[in-house]
Amino acid sequence: MPSLTIPIATLPANQPRSSHTEAMRQDTIAYLEHLAQQGDYLRIPLAFGLSAYFINDAEAVQEILLKQARKVEKPWNVKQVAKGVFGENLFTSDGELWQVLRSTLQPAFQAKRLNAQVDMMVDTTHSLMASWQVGQVIDIPTAMMDLTLGITTQALFGQDLRQSATATSLLRFLDLFSELISRFPLPLWIPTPKHLEIKRHFRLINNYFKTLVAARQQSGQDNGDVLSLLIQAQKTDSSDRLSDQQICNEVSNLFAAGYEVVSHTLAFTFYLLSQHPQVEAQLREELDNLLGQRAITAADLPQLTYLEMVLKESMRLLPVTTVLGRQVVEEIQVPAGYRLPKGSLVLISPWTLQRRADYFPDPLKFDPERFRNPEAIPKFAYLPFSAGPRVCIGNLLAMMQMKVNLAVLLREYRFSTVPGYQFQPIYRFNTRPQNGLPMVITPSTHSPNPDHQIGVN
Repeated sequence: MPSLTIPIATLPANQPRSSHTEAMRQDTIAYLEHLAQQGDYLRIPLAFGLSAYFINDAEAVQEILLKQARKVEKPWNVKQVAKGVFGENLFTSDGELWQVLRSTLQPAFQAKRLNAQVDMMVDTTHSLMASWQVGQVIDIPTAMMDLTLGITTQALFGQDLRQSATATSLLRFLDLFSELISRFPLPLWIPTPKHLEIKRHFRLINNYFKTLVAARQQSGQDNGDVLSLLIQAQKTDSSDRLSDQQICNEVSNLFAAGYEVVSHTLAFTFYLLSQHPQVEAQLREELDNLLGQRAITAADLPQLTYLEMVLKESMRLLPVTTVLGRQVVEEIQVPAGYRLPKGSLVLISPWTLQRRADYFPDPLKFDPERFRNPEAIPKFAYLPFSAGPRVCIGNLLAMMQMKVNLAVLLREYRFSTVPGYQFQPIYRFNTRPQNGLPMVITPSTHSPNPDHQIGVN
């Protein structure tokens, strides 16, 4: 059957003389929504005669991310920057190396091992609340980034790095990495100020991890974190792939992959709950009925079904990962009859895919009940952690942390936006609130701490 011609995308009306690359850079979310209005398959002309293809159809996404996953890789610009900074790791690798790294890391993210982290997550959340005062206005994204920094560093390598010099380097490194990966990359050997700075921060981070790996190897202690598992795996590694440097690369990459996604998903969820009091009331009722006055445990998490529905709907309506890119390394034919040529870039947008009215009726409505029967949602129409063999390896850890954080925080406090606040999401490698998200904290009606001594001077 002859292949069909994919329609060419047009530019937004207010940018008729711009390039598609510039239009996407200026306002990624508006640009993607503009594409979705034109159709589910579009060719985007780029410079030098190259093309990208916008795909907004669940069946085609399944073909690309699952059925023909071996024919796509991470985009070359992403891999060039990531490899230049991190070296080879699970995020950048393909083929045999990716398979070795994935199979080595997977046991660290099994539910049984993750359950041991719940008490740490609860304690870290309480330590954050101890710095709050009732009636205080806090920027929720900033607070959630601080919380996630503490939890992620403990879950990955057993140390809470908040307030440390290493954390300062980690966070600045992530800012620079996001900036570099969001534009056409210059080779990292070119000594620009940003290149020199990101390399300096990575050297500091790498030296910290090397010291930590050496100490853990000497002690032989299993702290239940990802680093412990990697060091155990290194002892029986017959592939010679899991060097000390490779371990450092992996823990650095894992931190970078999950930190902002979890932080901003939590922030978006608090915002959505503040705008939908009936959903918030139902969620609080579930927490009160299950937990009463006691602390949450790992055994409670599977029973918090409405909490999971709320989180899933938050990630549907406001996905932090707004767009996924793949490079076609072997021609792909999708079910609609279109061909994606070798060398082209494919753009898949969870933001637009998860707002299709035929997949999610009344798509702009925040409605957790959509996930009461998840089997009714078309496969590959919902991609909060990507999908297929390269689905996010830390998705269970991320969901566990967010459930614990929400359960603990909502039992103590209510979160409301400040008067006059206008919510505006913006994409900067990940999606976040453009002007922060200031919220007022007040005591929860059913707080297990009725005197509310926490955070009160």
